[in-house]
Amino acid sequence: MIKLILVGDELLEGFTNERNISIISNFLRNNKKITIDESIVVRDRYEDIKSAINYFIEKEPKVIIITGGIGPTEDDITIASVSNALNLNLVKSEIHTNIEKYKYTIEGFELVENPRGKAPAHLGYYENILIVILPGVPYEVEGFLLETKVGNIILEKIEHRMEFLIIKTNNIYETELREKLLKYYSILGSFAYLPRNDGVYLKFKGDVERLNNIKNFLNEILREYIWGYNGDKMEELLVKELKLKNYTISIAESFTGGKVSQILTSVSGVSKCLKGSIVAYSREVKENILNVKVKNIYSHDCVIEMARNVRTLFNSDIGISTSGVAGPDKDNGIDVGTCFFGISYKENISFEYKFTGDRNNIIEKGAYFLIFKLLKLLKSES
Repeated sequence: MIKLILVGDELLEGFTNERNISIISNFLRNNKKITIDESIVVRDRYEDIKSAINYFIEKEPKVIIITGGIGPTEDDITIASVSNALNLNLVKSEIHTNIEKYKYTIEGFELVENPRGKAPAHLGYYENILIVILPGVPYEVEGFLLETKVGNIILEKIEHRMEFLIIKTNNIYETELREKLLKYYSILGSFAYLPRNDGVYLKFKGDVERLNNIKNFLNEILREYIWGYNGDKMEELLVKELKLKNYTISIAESFTGGKVSQILTSVSGVSKCLKGSIVAYSREVKENILNVKVKNIYSHDCVIEMARNVRTLFNSDIGISTSGVAGPDKDNGIDVGTCFFGISYKENISFEYKFTGDRNNIIEKGAYFLIFKLLKLLKSES
């Protein structure tokens, strides 16, 4: 059992987005097939931190991880609060630092130097419970887990539990996916739907044999929607496929505003296949730069022209395009979320899809939808 205490007024007040649960759970799942089973968010108050510590100690977990509130200022009171909760003194260590406050830790604990920042981690045991105190900065938490002995000490304290299988789909709404799977629930057992901007994930837990059977079973039922599993990233799969086939690509984006290009350029080695892109947001750019002739910019004809012409402009093997209404308001009577996509390859094809969510969600969902469509097209040739 692993418990997590997140300390910080800013977390509860909404000034800081919480990311440490994801970072720590991903680390645990990738290494030990286990995740955090309970967490608490508390304010920077002695009594709140002390109560959270005592609450978890009573449950006798293997590990308690605490993040936040260990900086150099007066409002950083986590170390003193934990010391008080455990009825242990603060003692001065020999760690090399110019910040006097960082030299103090809890009696019996050790300090681990920060590979990405200044505040050290604190490691110690209380009644056979490993207590790990980390800074609240996600980048630094990740550094401690991956680049110091902190990660290994946590992993040594816990045992393997169960495997995870994440099946990643696109081009299907969560409600439609449920309708397709409903009659197979007795076969699939317990699982969860996880909607994301790159599609809907299905999360299963169990032993390896069960998960392999589920994977093979769903591969037949959802073949046209599945694009990846577990740690797969759609953009990495597409770049890998483009490089494998020695294809080049160019992009013309309207409502996605460069998001497709941004996602693809996050992949190392994409320069071997991405020739360039144009954000043709206005009608004038579509007409004057991409030589689009059709008047209805929200149409199949428009995205086909955009994809075909950007392909010609950059002399690439493939051209892709987007045009649609991201919101928040309708445009020329076209509903928010109505989007069109073009691919110019061996033939010119287009797609229409209706997305839900706010403006940013629609933009990112649209970008991933187009990447998905091209990925499936190239995979179908293999």
